[in-house]
Amino acid sequence: MADKPMFNVDEDAAKKSSTGLDSKIAVLLAYLFSWLGGLIIWIMEKENKFVKWNALQALILGIVEMIAIIVVSVILGLIPYIGWFFFSWLGYVIAAVCWILAIVAIIMGFSGKTFRIPGIASLTDKWFKM
Repeated sequence: MADKPMFNVDEDAAKKSSTGLDSKIAVLLAYLFSWLGGLIIWIMEKENKFVKWNALQALILGIVEMIAIIVVSVILGLIPYIGWFFFSWLGYVIAAVCWILAIVAIIMGFSGKTFRIPGIASLTDKWFKM
């Protein structure tokens, strides 16, 4: 089942962001600084749907990354023997996958298109209000 977009946000890709930045630079900053960049751009943006949607997706992706590192690596890694061997590295692998997805989203953002991360894009559509 394909992740179908609920919103057409790509039409605002060429427009200037209300933050004063070019929309592509705002998307870059949102993904580059993970959850914090996504949160700041998402709060500051008022008009550009492309920037706001990508900032919200960057925020959710950053939260998933932090949860992976904290829960999987730290908490499950505390289980003696089994946790050390199986879980201490898994959170960092998930975080690396999140960074790869963010890089792909940045590249797609510079081409004026949104990269819909499976699972996260549906959450973004659900919480996107503009």
